[in-house]
Amino acid sequence: MDRCPLPPLRSERLVLEPLVGAHADALWTGLAEPSLYSFVPGDPPADLESLRARFRRLETRRSPDGSEAWLNWAARLADGSDHVGLVEATVRPDRSALVAYFVFVPFARRGYGTEAVRESIRWLVSTGVHRFEARIATRNVASWRLVERLGFVRVGRLRDGWEKGAPVDDYEYVLSR
Repeated sequence: MDRCPLPPLRSERLVLEPLVGAHADALWTGLAEPSLYSFVPGDPPADLESLRARFRRLETRRSPDGSEAWLNWAARLADGSDHVGLVEATVRPDRSALVAYFVFVPFARRGYGTEAVRESIRWLVSTGVHRFEARIATRNVASWRLVERLGFVRVGRLRDGWEKGAPVDDYEYVLSR
């Protein structure tokens, strides 16, 4: 994907804002919630400044070697009141994308994740992305149900090893457009 401006996206209830360093202040509380990391590698950000620095790196929209586009949006309620999560898409040279997302705890199980991911996929398809992948912990039932609602098909199981002292396997999902 060539360097293209990342537009804000709108759905019925959300605005997806292109992620910038300044979003760290608004997203800090949601991303600092330890329960969000029950099924994903890593831990909450160490502090607000490290989150700002990470977001500033992501503003480049490119991997360090330039081979991938890193497209990230902060998902906010359409009335502008609260941020509900984050949507990420790593677009590879073959026009496939790995998608990921966080829905903050107070907004979980209300359909915001489905709506945000659907809107990002819609836009990515308009730019020529034709295949989408998601890797989701087998124990993360809510997340794999989300991608299944969007039409993703489970194509495999990845035996990844250990995370936080427990065995971790992921389901691999694919959606083709």
